[in-house]
Order: sequence, then C-alpha cells, then structure tokens
Amino acid sequence: MNAMIDKVFSFFRRYKKLLKLIDRETTMKTVLKSVAGALILSLICIAIPVLVVVNMFIYTKLTFILSVFLVIIVMGWSFLYYFFYYRLLKSYHEKINNINTLLPQLTESILVSIFFLVVGIVVLAVIF
Repeated sequence: MNAMIDKVFSFFRRYKKLLKLIDRETTMKTVLKSVAGALILSLICIAIPVLVVVNMFIYTKLTFILSVFLVIIVMGWSFLYYFFYYRLLKSYHEKINNINTLLPQLTESILVSIFFLVVGIVVLAVIF
C-alpha cells in the first residue's frame, strides 16, 4: 500500500515540476493566445459531431443514448482542448519543445473529463 501511495506522490511531484518548467517559459500573452486558439480549434472540431447528435433527438426512443453520447463528446472535448493548448504553447515557445508536455496534458485532461462525467451523470439522473 505504501508503494502505491509513493508512486502517486512521485507522479504528482513530476507533474508539478513539469508545470513549473512550462510556466517559467511562458508569458501571459502567449497563454491567453493559446487558450483562445485551443478553444476555437476544439469547438470547431467538436461542432459537427454535436450537431449530428443534437439533430437526432427527434427520435424519442434514442433520447437517453444520445444524451450519453453528448456526455462522451464533452468528455472527449477536454482531451482535444488540452492537445491544442499545449501544441500552440509549443509553437509559441521553442524551449517548451524539449519539455515532456504529455504528462500535464493527460493529467489535466483526465481531471476535467472526470468533472464533466460527474456533471453529466448528475444531469442525466435528474432528467431521466
């Protein structure tokens, strides 16, 4: 049990250390550009599947399944957003290319995705 806890703590130490390295290289202006660009790109990519699923709500027997698909799409959106965010940060700062951004990207994506899953389950439980 202690070995597992040590692995979790070492994981989060690595995560914090990588975030400090990334924050040391970035500026507020480039972070805002990356956030805005990632939001726009991820919303453009996710718009077509969302529109298809929303238009299928005319079939009343598929309402629950389509709602579950929407929750899955929103959970996937967080992975897409952080992918574009770190990709844009790397394009603005060449020094970040040498830093492994996969660990912060996946960690933040998973945490946001879990949050959206919990919110989706609560909303689906209230509606259905």
